[in-house]
Amino acid sequence: MKYSRNKINVSGKALLAGPETGFPYTDANLVVEDWRNLHLIPLQDLVAEVTRLLTENGIAAAFSSHRLKRMTSIIAKLRHNPGMGLGGLQDIGGARFVFEDTDSLLKAQQIISKASFKHFFADREPYDYVSKPKESGYRSIHFTYKYVSEDPDYDGLRVELQIRTRLQHDWAMAVETAELISKSSLKASLGDENWLLFFKLASAVFAQKEGMPVADSFVDYSEKDYCVQYAKLDKEFKFLGQLQALVSAVKISEEHTLHEGYAVLLIQFAEKRVQLRHFQSAKFEDATKYYSEVEKSIDDSNAAVVLVAVSDMKELQDAYPSYFLNASEFIQSLFEFNLICKAKQYI
Repeated sequence: MKYSRNKINVSGKALLAGPETGFPYTDANLVVEDWRNLHLIPLQDLVAEVTRLLTENGIAAAFSSHRLKRMTSIIAKLRHNPGMGLGGLQDIGGARFVFEDTDSLLKAQQIISKASFKHFFADREPYDYVSKPKESGYRSIHFTYKYVSEDPDYDGLRVELQIRTRLQHDWAMAVETAELISKSSLKASLGDENWLLFFKLASAVFAQKEGMPVADSFVDYSEKDYCVQYAKLDKEFKFLGQLQALVSAVKISEEHTLHEGYAVLLIQFAEKRVQLRHFQSAKFEDATKYYSEVEKSIDDSNAAVVLVAVSDMKELQDAYPSYFLNASEFIQSLFEFNLICKAKQYI
């Protein structure tokens, strides 16, 4: 690799310490940015190899995407895991494949688990959070790979592959959207306890709908229990209404017809606005430079920026609905659940 693990860990510590501590913050920031950007090449190869594998086996994904981890997310993860070190992060670069149903997901899991990729080898055993959901309600299947390349800059880089159903994806994206409302890190099970309980319950409802295991705290719940608990939470805190209001208030500042290339999204929370700038595939260096410049210029409490690779605007909105504050599918699924509860006179 271009940078040793020790170099990355030292740079990560300097990044956490901040510019006021006397550490070589500026140099560390440049190292981490460059190291992060190197992961895009392995990601592109991983998406190509997984796509080929799925196609050969007749498995259709609803959509796929890949992204580099935001600097603020990197720092937050390091703070939550102080003993891990930056070199231990396995999801600096992440690819995601989303499937319409659990049958397709489980077939994909079986095929990918047995696959031998040209440029990758499995770095560790997969994490199956579908068979055993996290207590937070998070459900997805994660694979971690090391990249094999003749170019020493890229050889040995680690990337993550996530596969999940659309319903599991809707839940995860709704959590990210709710973080904008709750101003807390719900993904890390931090923040408002009532929001956390709401999403735990919603995950169990979705898992039951898919015929899949629920988190341990819900294994003894009946359908009526789910309905009663959900109605109580929604009546008291209006969580679904808050999400719906946020979705309705979204204003996207520019309309784009995107083709192959990269999009840099600037999300302004207070204005509920998403600004988008598109770069053609050949302009990758310009995209990463612009991404880094915007990232340094914004106030993390009021805005966020993300660099994504997409083929068109629809795929962008499907793959990253939370970045457009779009929790519509999640809302619709719970609305339908609520109708079932009422029809059965549980509430």
